[in-house]
Amino acid sequence: MPVSHSLYNEAGSVAIDYSACTRCGECSRICPTEVLRQEDGVVQVHTESMFGCIACGHCMMVCPAECVRVTGRGISAADLVPLAPPEERADRKALAALMQARRSVRRFREEEPPAELLQQIVAMAASGPMGIPPWDVGCAVIAGRERVQVLAGEVVNGYSGMLRILKPWVLAVMRPIMKRPAFEQMSGFIVPLVKAYIEGRSQGRNLLFYDAPAVLLFHHSPYVDASEAMIACTYAMLAVESMGLGTTMIGAAAPIIRRNQKLCQRLGIPAGNKPAIALIVGYPAVQFRRGVVRHFSSVSSFG
Repeated sequence: MPVSHSLYNEAGSVAIDYSACTRCGECSRICPTEVLRQEDGVVQVHTESMFGCIACGHCMMVCPAECVRVTGRGISAADLVPLAPPEERADRKALAALMQARRSVRRFREEEPPAELLQQIVAMAASGPMGIPPWDVGCAVIAGRERVQVLAGEVVNGYSGMLRILKPWVLAVMRPIMKRPAFEQMSGFIVPLVKAYIEGRSQGRNLLFYDAPAVLLFHHSPYVDASEAMIACTYAMLAVESMGLGTTMIGAAAPIIRRNQKLCQRLGIPAGNKPAIALIVGYPAVQFRRGVVRHFSSVSSFG
């Protein structure tokens, strides 16, 4: 049966122009679901494969004769683009330099990034490798400080309601049923942070989005978990860095937005999709001169 997504439930379709086929077998070797199989020197299409064609498009990407066409599930031959030659791609050194240079930016210049640039960032993120095609991940673009301020107000208002419930005695009652790390996060970080958001808002300060001129809000469908949206946001963050802009991931906005269906509708988020992570974007007010080496908490080997 086909792998279901929020947009597509049917299997993809593969067509081969045998008059142009060189019988190299590249397409069958790359096919992840064995819909394409090399039999007696000829590639055959097996639609009865367990998951059918998932429309990854790998077969038509590797075909040297350009005789394989995949359609359905949001893909067609029109989506094929030539790859940049290896010498024009980021090598290890260039990628390491980009990642080393990227730092969280919370102070921005007055200049706002143009809408076309934000769309390029989203397009680059959608092209990044994910566990699934990007059909189940979406992005709401909030461009302009005025719109960002409106969104910040909605989120802070939501937190104001939450804070009215999270009284000290409520936290005390919750303590025995919460694991220690969760309780410490709630009492020592989340509650003080929410209070700072509310106080800052009363003073005319946007401590949620740091007065950024743009926000990219990534959301996901019920068919995948939040990690897919997080992955897309990470690619967007690196894309922004490559353009000379600055970013910071904001995790505090999504939990409130996902509980406000009317706000989700205003943001253009499809029904059922859940906001997962926000990325503030703008031109940095200050440039970093040095980086810092960081390490994982542990790195181990098996065997």
